[in-house]
Amino acid sequence: MAKIKTGPKVKRKGGGVAAKARKVEGLAAELTGDASFVVTEYRGLKVGELQGLRRRLRPRGVEYHVVKNSLFARATEQSGKSGLRSLLAGPTAVATSTGDEVELAKSLVDETRTLKALKILGAFISGRPLSAEDVQMLARLPGRPQLQGMIVASLQAPFAQMVGVLTAAHGNLVRVLTARGSQ
Repeated sequence: MAKIKTGPKVKRKGGGVAAKARKVEGLAAELTGDASFVVTEYRGLKVGELQGLRRRLRPRGVEYHVVKNSLFARATEQSGKSGLRSLLAGPTAVATSTGDEVELAKSLVDETRTLKALKILGAFISGRPLSAEDVQMLARLPGRPQLQGMIVASLQAPFAQMVGVLTAAHGNLVRVLTARGSQ
């Protein structure tokens, strides 16, 4: 006897192959762009903790997404950055940022201190794959604005000293003439 279907056809939640292909293309586009990625393992975090993590990272310009390993692996192959594929083991999430790479690393290292279950597996920053230890060292560096300020200060210092030396002679002459005139 044949089975008779009754009721409406139920669609699956994932959207099928076409939705997965769009997701892979989107991830590959992000990987080929100038975005920096930090791959983390979120095993042991509760849903509320993940939402809080996203909420705290967003003002810093960091997006945090849970990705399916197989889809992310396909995206790394399409973008030519297969160095990230070795990081995909277990439940992984990816933090992306198009801004300052040091701020991305600092944000995640700070969050690993508060959320003990969050682990940094590695990163892909400035076109290079980095290990978890490299991300920790990157987080210790000053940010881009601080480094730019240090460079400007070191370039400005010799000019300021030269101006001081040149104006000192004129100042001395003015003080001598003023003292002579008051006598």
